[in-house]
Amino acid sequence: MMIKTLICGRRRLGQTLHEHRTHMKDHHGRLVLDYIAREPSQAPRRYVQNHAFDGIYFGGDECPKGLAYGLDFVTEVWFPDMAAAKSSRETPFYLEHLQPDEARMVDETSVLGLPVTENVILPPEMRAKAVKLFLFWFNKAPDAKIFAGIGHGSIGHCRNLPLYPGPVEAIDEFWLPDEATALAFATACRNAAQAGLASDKRYCLVVANEHVLHAG
Repeated sequence: MMIKTLICGRRRLGQTLHEHRTHMKDHHGRLVLDYIAREPSQAPRRYVQNHAFDGIYFGGDECPKGLAYGLDFVTEVWFPDMAAAKSSRETPFYLEHLQPDEARMVDETSVLGLPVTENVILPPEMRAKAVKLFLFWFNKAPDAKIFAGIGHGSIGHCRNLPLYPGPVEAIDEFWLPDEATALAFATACRNAAQAGLASDKRYCLVVANEHVLHAG
């Protein structure tokens, strides 16, 4: 079974959102694709960037920085196992090309890496330009099936479960066909998440444009 790492965070300080997205997709993305072409046995087997443009956050010192104050990106990379994921970040190509470039586009104090298993609930309908919604649950994640009944055009759903204990208990990931549908779905998810809760601080919600750079 493949494992996936969700890497999320905020853009580098002093950088516009346009500058960040352009660098991440066109420059850093090209470096990762070069890595895949040169060393397919070491590089990620699948590589997806998600550029965040909206979300719901509640702050709080107990929450990781990016998840407290707003994410600019959620990147997804797949490997056969954790050993492969670790060794991928130890090769000369990664250390010489990719690692130095990360500081040019991200605030490293905000980055959170989450190795997860991906449990597909509704196989995503592949679209050239899908919009994604991520629900990060910090505790008391509800049954994933509650979202099946809220409608609003979801064309895919998986629940990501972290491999190790940490600040995030689960991440629900949804695919939507366009921005308007995604924003309506985000409102419905917020209503479902907050129904009957004493506190809003157990989750955050991220809406992003999906860029599949290497389908694998």
